[in-house]
Order: sequence, then C-alpha cells, then structure tokens
Amino acid sequence: MQVLLDIKHFVEWLPSVVTMGIVFFFGLTVFHILERIYPPVCPAYKTGPRRKGYIADFTASIVDGPVMYALTKMIIYCLIMQFPVLVDGGMSTWPWLLQGLVFLIVNDFARYWMHRWHHESDFLWRFHRVHHTVTHMDAMSTFRVHLFEAAFKYGLIVLPFHFMHCDKSVIVLYSTVDILKGFWHHANMRTHIGKWNYIFNSAELHWWHHSVEAKGQLSNYGSILSIWDWLFGTAYYEKGVWPEQIGVEGMDNFPETYHEMLATARFTDEQVVERYGDGTSVSAADALDVKVESPSKPSMDVSRESSRGTPVPPMSAAAGKA
Repeated sequence: MQVLLDIKHFVEWLPSVVTMGIVFFFGLTVFHILERIYPPVCPAYKTGPRRKGYIADFTASIVDGPVMYALTKMIIYCLIMQFPVLVDGGMSTWPWLLQGLVFLIVNDFARYWMHRWHHESDFLWRFHRVHHTVTHMDAMSTFRVHLFEAAFKYGLIVLPFHFMHCDKSVIVLYSTVDILKGFWHHANMRTHIGKWNYIFNSAELHWWHHSVEAKGQLSNYGSILSIWDWLFGTAYYEKGVWPEQIGVEGMDNFPETYHEMLATARFTDEQVVERYGDGTSVSAADALDVKVESPSKPSMDVSRESSRGTPVPPMSAAAGKA
C-alpha cells in the first residue's frame, strides 16, 4: 500500500517532468536555428550533431535532466511522507510572487557558491572539469555535467524548498528559465545585453568563464544573476570582447562518450593531461606568468590582478551594446 501511495505522489508530479521535456526539445531546436542566424562567437566551431562530444552531451541531458528530475521527485515524496512536519504550512502561506523571489535569490546564491567551490576545490573540480572540456561549444554544451554535480545542482539545492512546501509552479518556472538560460549562455552566437551584465549573467560573461585563460575561467560563476560575482569580486567583463579559445588547456582529447567522461573523476589533472592531452598545450595561467597547481587547472592562490585580468572599468565606461 505504501508503495502505491509513493507511485501516486510521483505520478502527480509527472506533468512537470513532461513540461521540462517540452521546454528542452523546443529550446534546443530554437537555439540551434539561432546559431545559424546570429554571428557566431567562433566561426570555425562546429555546432549540432556534427560537434565533437555532442552525443555524450545529449545523453547527459537525458540522464541529468528529466531522469534526474523524476528521481528527485520520487525521493522527495518518500522523504516527505517520513517527515510530514517539515511541510506543514511553510512557504505555501506566502504570496506566489514572494515565493518566486525568495526561490530565485536563495537558489541563485547557493548555485554561485556551489559553482565557485567546484573550481576552488581540487576534489570537486574533478567532476566539474567535465563541463569545461568542451572545445567546440554550442547550445547543447549546457548539459555536459557530471552526474555527481548534477545531483547537487538539480536535487539537493532544491530539496529544502520542497520541504518548505514551495509552490511547485515556482520551481517549474525557474527550471524552465534555467534550461533556456543554459542554451543561451552556451550557444555559439554573439549577443549583447550591455549594462544588464551588471545584474544578469549573460552569454558574454559565461563564454569568458569557459575560456582557457585563467582570468576568465576563474570568474563569472553566477547562474541567472551576475550580482554575486560583482559583489564578491569574481566578475570579468570586457566590452565587446569574446574569448579566442575555450576548454581546459592540455585536455584537447578528452573522452567523447558519456560513461568515459564520468569515469575521469578518478584522475587528477596531471593524469588526465597524460592520458587525454596532445602534449603540446601550455597552461593559460603559465601564459599569464602566474603560479599554478597543475598543468591544467589555474591556481586559486594568485592575485586578483593576475588571475582576473585587467580590472573592469566603471559601469558607464564598460557597458556593452544594448
């Protein structure tokens, strides 16, 4: 009987999973079309199924996306039934707009620090570097995420809001925006939002985060909002300038299949470079004449000037094209 109740609760959430699936396929199609209309960031980069590692990223989108979403809901309802006191009242008594605002700010703040820690921690970096090893970036690249990291990003951060009885439409709406934002941030097309870069994280900022250069890769950790980067000194923005190369130095031949990508977490950066590098790359941080901890991952023990690049000018001078 208990199992039947658990299944019943899970099925009640099924429409939201279907919604995410529709948003995924619709958004992917639209942004792949836009990549052929807008001027590309890197004209030489292949996009779509022809791109290296595209199938692995598509597999990750299914496993880390709808599958992870469905499993999370099932686990959550099992926990809720064990701890019903956690969901009495809670956020359900708040106005819907207030729920949405609180969810956005708290979730985005948590994801900023989670993202930053995945760069600063050698252990967490082993999982996150999978996302950075894409060398020809397009809209689908947003889903190149290790399953371990996806569990935190799409599960544990959201879990407390379920226990607080946050309206599920708030979570579905945020997830919808998050999927479309991810497509936009990674799509191989030049877009500009000007002064809005000081509030929202944009493709301009996120492409720098994927740069092989230390000044970009150690910056712009925000998800939807960029205010955390500006507040904590991790923002990097050059008006009208895009990175010349993306990826992780020394890891040009990273595995292209999904299961092999997952398995690389057992290796250090040095071991990954030895196994999958071409032997010709020089660390971006070395090129900037700064100390590094490994041939691939820029050191976090460098000064702001050396690791972040040229200080960003005031807003009035740095605003990009509207």
